[in-house]
Amino acid sequence: MSGFISEDQVRRVKELVDLVQLMGEYTTMRKSGANFSACCPFHQERTPSMYVYPAQGSYHCFGCGAHGDAISLIRDKERLEFADAIEFLARRVGVTIEYKEGTGRGALAKGERDHLQQAMEQATRFYERILWDSEHGAEARAYLTGRGLSPEVCRRFRVGWAPGNGLLLDELRRLDIPASLAARLDLAVERSGRLTDRFFTRVTFPICDRFGHPIAFSARLLPAAERAAKEAGRGVGKYVNSTDTPLYHKGDAVFNLHRARTAGSDRKRLIVMEGPTDVMAAEQAGLGECVAVLGTALTPEHARQLGSLTTGSGKLFLVLDGDRAGQVNALKGIRTCLSVGVPVRVATIPDDMDPAEMLVELDGGGGRERFEAVLAQGRGDVEHLLRVLAPRPYELERSAMVAVADQVLDALRSMPDPELRALHLRDVAAWFNVEADRLERRLSAAPRPPPAPFESAEAAPPAEVLPTLDPVQDVVLHLLVARPELRAHAADDLGLEPSHFPSPWSALVMELIAHPDADPELLRQLDEVGSRPGVAAALAHWAGTPLEARNTSIVDAPATLVHAVADLRNNQMAVRLARLQRERDEAPLPRHPVRPPVPAEHAHVCDVLAQRSGASSARGLRDRG
Repeated sequence: MSGFISEDQVRRVKELVDLVQLMGEYTTMRKSGANFSACCPFHQERTPSMYVYPAQGSYHCFGCGAHGDAISLIRDKERLEFADAIEFLARRVGVTIEYKEGTGRGALAKGERDHLQQAMEQATRFYERILWDSEHGAEARAYLTGRGLSPEVCRRFRVGWAPGNGLLLDELRRLDIPASLAARLDLAVERSGRLTDRFFTRVTFPICDRFGHPIAFSARLLPAAERAAKEAGRGVGKYVNSTDTPLYHKGDAVFNLHRARTAGSDRKRLIVMEGPTDVMAAEQAGLGECVAVLGTALTPEHARQLGSLTTGSGKLFLVLDGDRAGQVNALKGIRTCLSVGVPVRVATIPDDMDPAEMLVELDGGGGRERFEAVLAQGRGDVEHLLRVLAPRPYELERSAMVAVADQVLDALRSMPDPELRALHLRDVAAWFNVEADRLERRLSAAPRPPPAPFESAEAAPPAEVLPTLDPVQDVVLHLLVARPELRAHAADDLGLEPSHFPSPWSALVMELIAHPDADPELLRQLDEVGSRPGVAAALAHWAGTPLEARNTSIVDAPATLVHAVADLRNNQMAVRLARLQRERDEAPLPRHPVRPPVPAEHAHVCDVLAQRSGASSARGLRDRG
């Protein structure tokens, strides 16, 4: 549908929107005479410099210069085109936009967002029906029940089951939604030369935008299937998330933020968890202010969004899993928050548990009380860095103390507020019992590459001789390290197997597939990587080398991966075929038993068969029995 939105409709929508209420969803508003003041949601600040003028329907920040009206606010905060912003605001105030035919000055083309959202909505409904109303979803229902999640909370979060086998595409075609549109939304991918369902035999958790519209999926493999794949030596990702689409950008989408923002405003806090089941368990326990970053590292855009909702008296908590990977992510999250000026507190789940296990596992309840106790023990960002990286600083050798201090200084270096940075620097100096001016000079020096968190001070093991990778194997590993969004595609759609690589490279491939969102720093903490200096060095090389800088520059990464994996599979089949041929050639010849002579009465039959088969004589046929 094409056309334009009349100026009268634009004016009517702007008049009906309450700008103060709209701005209040991004920052805390304070009455200031006839107007309102607030900390600006477009940059981090501690004292209000943003003013909203209800009579004029406009806002202005005297700190960063941001200004505009309700439409510009929604466009900037939600990354929408002008027409799409009008549509969103119109739905908010109950106005139906009518698109007029024709073109001319000021005409606005209708965007495709509605069509894309309709397709995502239909896919979500289809997955829901399969989960609750078909035998396909029986095992998934049992899994959700086993995790202690009630049907009510699962339905509230619109959990579903993706059966695969092209059934979703069939449903979308029935609704006149073309497969090409499904492919744009990463609901469909090409396998064996045809489009088919992107997700198959996985539990689906819809990821929604701030208005509650599904824009992507996080899909979880059932534990039994995960174990079977690992026993068979196949690498699989526990969770597979949608890749970036016109609706979804992984770096700025936060799971459950559309619900949590209201509860977070009431309780003056937001709690960041790792996965969707953690958030659902928290919701079930009455903690509606929880969100998740879905296994990926907290990005600066994530931190800015969450920080804008906790500006003032609110608190932002990081509550990640208690295992090694979760704690590494917590340290990275702290650094990210510090870099954009967002204060954060870190609470650690004990005993290698995750939040969902704590909230639902306790007999007779008590999970929420125990979780609240964990939050109460949460530490400030810099304090957590110090206590994790140097729990007993007085026991450190001087070189180790300098190395740890450099890691903390590196986290402080990018802080936008110099006064707050100076206060943190004083705390760091007191922790290590050194002069603050020494750390100040070191902070002002050129940044140094920090060692990995939890780095052991023990002597490094002797270097091992690793098998050499052929060029195709090297290309595939470089692609998987540099482009994490291709890992699930390589395993699920292209058939990449760890067995395509020699050991220990095969273990690295297994980890890359099993952790589709892990960055090089997190991968380096895994035992299969960190215990092998050669593999860790290669990982660092791939992470630091752009694909375009290779000897043969890689411009189209997905297409290169398709051809490279096909080559690996063909090479593996060729090796297997050669091995089978060699085994056949080396096998001893069978010893044939001596057959009795052909009876005389059958001799004439042998003569006839010999003539038909082209044998030289009936005697030859008789001799073979």
